[in-house]
Amino acid sequence: MKKIIVLISILSVTLFYSCKKNDSPGDNFGFGNNLPPYVTIESLDDISAAPGDTVNITLQMRTSIQQTVTATYSAVGAVNVPNGTVVFNKEAKEATVSFILPANVIAPPATSASFVFTLVKAQTADGKALTIGQDANASAQKVNVLIEP
Repeated sequence: MKKIIVLISILSVTLFYSCKKNDSPGDNFGFGNNLPPYVTIESLDDISAAPGDTVNITLQMRTSIQQTVTATYSAVGAVNVPNGTVVFNKEAKEATVSFILPANVIAPPATSASFVFTLVKAQTADGKALTIGQDANASAQKVNVLIEP
């Protein structure tokens, strides 16, 4: 009986000692938000469309931000928009860029046309630049749009 009481006493002291905040091994782990905010194109898959169609390309952010974010894009090819912008509203995680393809976008004798949509940069209202792409690989943030009748 004496051995059981001693064992319970030692176990109790050990348990209380292990609960000390300063000695807890869990304090060594950083669970901070170390990944910076970024803007990316939701889907990098090629898009097929016809003349007269509306092409929607959705941009998304990793986290919502407490201010507006302006993303700059370019479209080069059959549709030329060298410096277009789209604004993410405060606390929004998505914004959509829409292109209405002109009916005469395919010049004869060609049977198709295309353009490349590229996400160029993004910055907050206070001027802080955001990372482009999840892996900070801005050159991969492109979508090819094929226009066929």
